[in-house]
Amino acid sequence: MTVINTSPAIHLHCVLPGGLNTLALLVGQVTVPKEVGQELAAGADLDTTWQEIQNQIGIVIRNTPANIHPLLSTQIDLGEASVIQTALDHGDAAVILDDLKARRVAKTLGLSVTGTLGVLLQAKRTGLLPSMTEAITKLEQRGMWLSSSLAAKAIQLAGETTPMP
Repeated sequence: MTVINTSPAIHLHCVLPGGLNTLALLVGQVTVPKEVGQELAAGADLDTTWQEIQNQIGIVIRNTPANIHPLLSTQIDLGEASVIQTALDHGDAAVILDDLKARRVAKTLGLSVTGTLGVLLQAKRTGLLPSMTEAITKLEQRGMWLSSSLAAKAIQLAGETTPMP
C-alpha cells in the first residue's frame, strides 16, 4: 500500500499519461487519507483531481480521520501528518510526499518515501512516461517549484541527458 499526499496527487494527475489511473499501475494500491481527500475536495474548483481520484480502481479514499500522534501534528501540516500516520498504522506502507520536512519526518520514522519526481522516474523507466523533461516543464508551468539541480538530476536519471564531465 502507498499513501499519497495532496500536492503529489494533484501534480501526478496533471502529468502522468492516463492521470491517476496510471499511479495504481506503478505503485499498487494507493490510499488517500480522509484529511487529504478533504484538501482535494476543497480545491475541486481549481482542478479535477478530486473528481478523478474518486473513480479510480486501485485508489482507496479513507472515510475515517487518521488518529494523528500529537508530535506529528505539531511538526507538519494536517495532510502530511495524516499520510505518515496512515502509513505507520498500516505497518508496511510507503508514502508519496513532496514537502522536504515531511519527507524527513517520514524517513526518520522508517517509512519508504518517494515524491512526485520519484513516481515520474518510475513511470519513465517502465515506459509509461515518454519524457521526463516535458513532465518537469509542465510541473513548473503549473507552479511546482523545483531547484534546477534537482530537475537536472531527475532528467539525467531518466536517461534524457548525459552527465557532465
